[in-house]
This record gives sequence, structure tokens and C-alpha cells, in this order.
Amino acid sequence: MKHRQAWADAPEALQRFLAPFMQQLTVKNLGNAHELMSEEDRTEFNRLLHLVAIPSRPFTANTF
Repeated sequence: MKHRQAWADAPEALQRFLAPFMQQLTVKNLGNAHELMSEEDRTEFNRLLHLVAIPSRPFTANTF
């Protein structure tokens, strides 16, 4: 149940997570935001990104 809630909340959580990085940029894209992140930030970014990513085969589990 906890995993499903995290999955459902992931798109909004990703936007909230990225907002401070995007505010620092003049050219706003994920590559530029990624460059500003610490290793800890990148780990959290990847976790959230994998939650919102659509599996390549919808009938299989997402194994990120």
C-alpha cells in the first residue's frame, strides 16, 4: 500500500523536488538541473524519476 501511494504521488513530488533547481537556471531543462545536484540529490531524483517512468512492457514489473 505504501509503495502504491509513493507511485501515485511521484509526479507531483518530482515537480516539487525539481522546482528549486529550475529556479536557478536561465535555460530550464533536466540536464542543466542535473548538473546542479549533489550525489544525494541525484539519488532522490532517480528514485522519483523511476516511479513516474512507464515500464517498457506494461504487463511486467518496473525493475529500476
